[in-house]
Amino acid sequence: MIGFLVPFYVSVGDLSKINQLLLRSGLQETRAILTQMEANLAPDCHIENHLFIHNGRPNYANLSIGSRAYVGKDCFFDLSDRIIIEPGAVVAMRVTILTHFDAGASQLSQRLPRVTKPVHIHAGAYVGTGAVLLPGVNIGEGAVIGAGAVVTKDTPSGSSFVGVPAREILQKKARGAPDSMVMIS
Repeated sequence: MIGFLVPFYVSVGDLSKINQLLLRSGLQETRAILTQMEANLAPDCHIENHLFIHNGRPNYANLSIGSRAYVGKDCFFDLSDRIIIEPGAVVAMRVTILTHFDAGASQLSQRLPRVTKPVHIHAGAYVGTGAVLLPGVNIGEGAVIGAGAVVTKDTPSGSSFVGVPAREILQKKARGAPDSMVMIS
């Protein structure tokens, strides 16, 4: 593996420059930056480039990516709380994972107070392109989240969720199809 020299501002904590670097970095640079910023990465996880980290103060220790897990291009991770991506899970490109909600000083904040909760993607789960995971959701082991879904609640292991807001879909065997083939209804 070719080494990568992490620029000096990574070590001094200039988060705006670190985020700019992450958006422009290649695969090895992305891994080096995340490691330098104390993210917990399995040696065999795969992280594409153009990753955007929000609220990674003072470091990225709230990010944990397991063995054989995959994170696609252009993902947005809010590290106000923990994001756990377990072994073998797939987070496709342009997925947004939010761990907090804050209405700031608006009148809405009186009805909807600040919330900070972790997001957990369990082993073997698949989160489709452009999906949005809201604070506190758990994606069950082997669950499938369809492209563009907005997940507002936990999804059970082995389930499939699609839509806005995400709803569970049932799978049934198509007439005459082998047991390994299912039809989404």
